[in-house]
Amino acid sequence: MANSAAPLPFARARSAAQRQDRLSQLTAVTRELLSDIRAATLTLGDVAAAAGMAKSGILRYCGSREALLLRAMHEEHLDWIDALAGELARSAPAAALARTLAARPVLCDLIAASPVLIGRLGPDEMRVLAAQANDAQRRLGAALRPGMPLIGDQLPALTAAVHAFVGTTWAWTNPDAAQPMVTDFETTVLRLLQIFISGLHATG
Repeated sequence: MANSAAPLPFARARSAAQRQDRLSQLTAVTRELLSDIRAATLTLGDVAAAAGMAKSGILRYCGSREALLLRAMHEEHLDWIDALAGELARSAPAAALARTLAARPVLCDLIAASPVLIGRLGPDEMRVLAAQANDAQRRLGAALRPGMPLIGDQLPALTAAVHAFVGTTWAWTNPDAAQPMVTDFETTVLRLLQIFISGLHATG
């Protein structure tokens, strides 16, 4: 199991800046663990052991396991969008989206797990998630704009399509299954996105 992150200090964070720093550290630890453990099975105990904290301390900063995993997903989204912006200079949008997503298994796994995670959030956590989603969507639109400007509700529709295609395809590309329903994640997502983007252009 990957666990190179240094344990966090035991002293409780007092100021808002200290709390934010502690939450950022916990998110980084979680992302590192997710390179070896699927989101559906990662526990607060796993994070606590890697971070050198009690589970109650982690909950004090992040609210819940689900909120922590979704925060990790937001950070994964931002890194993905940075990579996507570079790939779009060389590839068509559908190919760039599919290739960069296939290169980020942690993000794909979190997207696949996200419907269950979201369903367990409280109202305050949902507000945080909404802000994270709006931020990621805005950045995605900015990355796509030079080669694929989107108007009206096209960006929210594409965002939803990416999550739907990635989540389902990742779940069906199950390496533990004797006969996975999908054997080529990138090609499958590429074909789905090509069809969807063609439809966006046709109705735009």
